[in-house]
Amino acid sequence: MRPIKIRPIGSQHGFTLIELLVVVVIVAILFTYTTLAIRGTSPEELIQEEARRLTRLVQLASEEAILRGEEYGIEIFVDGYRFLRQSDGKWFAFEGDKILRERELPSDMEIELQTEETDIEISNLTSSAITTFMNEASALEAALADTTLGGDGDDEESGEVSKVQPQIYLLSNGEITPEFEIRFYILGVETSYLVKGEFDGKLTTETSGL
Repeated sequence: MRPIKIRPIGSQHGFTLIELLVVVVIVAILFTYTTLAIRGTSPEELIQEEARRLTRLVQLASEEAILRGEEYGIEIFVDGYRFLRQSDGKWFAFEGDKILRERELPSDMEIELQTEETDIEISNLTSSAITTFMNEASALEAALADTTLGGDGDDEESGEVSKVQPQIYLLSNGEITPEFEIRFYILGVETSYLVKGEFDGKLTTETSGL
């Protein structure tokens, strides 16, 4: 009889929880795209899918914020949204992150944000226009600092979003503040979808009329 080969447990490589969460989100998004492509999409289905996508991404970002012990945020535009992270008191966009990257909505779809206190007015500028403006403002600020203070202008960290605060905060203790409702809609389409976030981190998606 030949002896059984036993491999030591320590030699096996496992996945981290963050890696598993990312894989789950990617599979869910790819499955949805495939399903919609096969059966065709109506405006209502597009609205529903964008609402569900945001819900999944917020869940992932919130869990990642807990695991990393960092504060995350969401900045909402009239035509999309992006996730931010806080470092040294400043907010930064996620550069090169395929999951938490900036998202633009399909044509004609818009977002309405309401918190537990009041409606939040979202800038009519598109996400790309705001990004261009902030990049130009940051470059000008760095140039002025270099001229007046004699600095080398290299203190700006890649991905920094200057003078921008997220409307929604995903805290490292699992809380979401403020509680919010984000409505996805297309003008002329009766059905809209709400994504609701509660203080304890609970997220729900539901249909709503205009």
